[in-house]
Amino acid sequence: MLPYDETDPQDIENYAKKLIGKTFYDILREYFKDNELELEKTFNKNKNKGKLGNLIEEYYFYYKPNSNPNPDFLKANTELKVTPYIKNKNGELKAKERLVIGMIPNDNPIETDFEKSHVLEKLQLILLILYFHDKNKDKLDYSIDFVKLFSILGESCKKDLEIIKKDYQIIVDKIISGNAHKLSEGDTNYLGACTKGSTAKKSLRKQYYGKIPAKRRAFSLKQSYMSYVLNTYIVGNISTYDSIVKEDEAEHFEDVVLKKIYENTGLTIEELCKKYNIENKPKHVNSILIYRMLGVKSENAEEFEKANIEIKTIRVEKNNRTKESMSFPAIKIKKFVNENFENSEIYNFFSEKKFLFVVFKKNEADEYQLTGAKFWNMPIDELETVGMMEWNLYRNKFKKGVNFKIEKQKDGKIIVRNDLPKKSETKIFHLRPHARKSKYVINGREYGNGNCKDADELPNGDKMTKQSFWLNNSYIIKIIENTIKKVEEK
Repeated sequence: MLPYDETDPQDIENYAKKLIGKTFYDILREYFKDNELELEKTFNKNKNKGKLGNLIEEYYFYYKPNSNPNPDFLKANTELKVTPYIKNKNGELKAKERLVIGMIPNDNPIETDFEKSHVLEKLQLILLILYFHDKNKDKLDYSIDFVKLFSILGESCKKDLEIIKKDYQIIVDKIISGNAHKLSEGDTNYLGACTKGSTAKKSLRKQYYGKIPAKRRAFSLKQSYMSYVLNTYIVGNISTYDSIVKEDEAEHFEDVVLKKIYENTGLTIEELCKKYNIENKPKHVNSILIYRMLGVKSENAEEFEKANIEIKTIRVEKNNRTKESMSFPAIKIKKFVNENFENSEIYNFFSEKKFLFVVFKKNEADEYQLTGAKFWNMPIDELETVGMMEWNLYRNKFKKGVNFKIEKQKDGKIIVRNDLPKKSETKIFHLRPHARKSKYVINGREYGNGNCKDADELPNGDKMTKQSFWLNNSYIIKIIENTIKKVEEK
């Protein structure tokens, strides 16, 4: 007889809450308390491989793990999800990974109606069991800290559900148009289509609706959304973020965002500051202005936090060009050279990330005025072709070895030049310094006006100024050219 009522979600949750404070090894020890030999055998089997969720299913809830698409607790219509969380340096809790809901069919028709979908069936009621991923411990010593029933149909998730419905439709529309090979997590906000398989090449399957093989993918709740669920619905931390979409607004939140921004087009930065009562213009005034246009008092919005959307402002000159390329986080060179593209930081970043580009163009009076905005994520077919080629261009150069040229200027200043591929040799992104001060250590000699924090180690032991990928300004202009044209046509 089971130690819980398998027909009652509340009783299942109450039983699961007894896990709080225990480790996965504690679960095994309790299950095999009268059989030390079997305990040791099972411990060794699970020590370095296998899923922790499977361990809980078999040794705590007493059912065999399976690939059945039905809810784990069928009689209670409840899904079980065992998932890790981590802590940032500032102590903030964060989901370690996305939450996979179920596979997207490659060789069968997909349900076009969200209300009848497998995704909604799975999200109706989930028993979430969260454990702390401590990289300093063996995984069987991870502690289980939170247990809670979660439903996307709950009143507090009402607005989330509308965004998830739209996300589902975006994914389905791409699939039935024969473009499953162009799916990317960056296409959507809360519900994603993540890849499944050890490598992209091995996961390729024939499409039901198209001829080009597509990667195996699964519906999943994005990591950023799960972090919000963890902090708000599970732990109960009070959110400090304002919501963009108000209760009486029925439009999709991206439409609401663009509508509110476009209501201000034509206004200069000075006029916008006056309208939104921003004095002593801070350095990041453009970002503040955007949030004020959206009715957000802080410097983040609930929907942006959940969807991991980043605002980027772009200044366009009178000639429809922008001087600035767009920077992204610094790379670690020694880690970079040992990555493969499909699992690299740059691939994960651009395949998952969505941006809100807000454009300010210089007018005849030499003042920047709001021109427009658009949501954008990098098309996966660009990332996996040109992007991969350019990524490999830099990786191969670092592996082969960077050559430096030390030049002494007339004023006595020392300049260090390198032979990394230049921006002119790329179409999407290039590498360049990601530090205000330069720092080099070449053959034991130091150069530059920075310190060790400004430098990164090369495979041969030399050091150079930290580097990061930058989106080329010419590529950015192509992305926003229609946004510029809209204003010119008025």
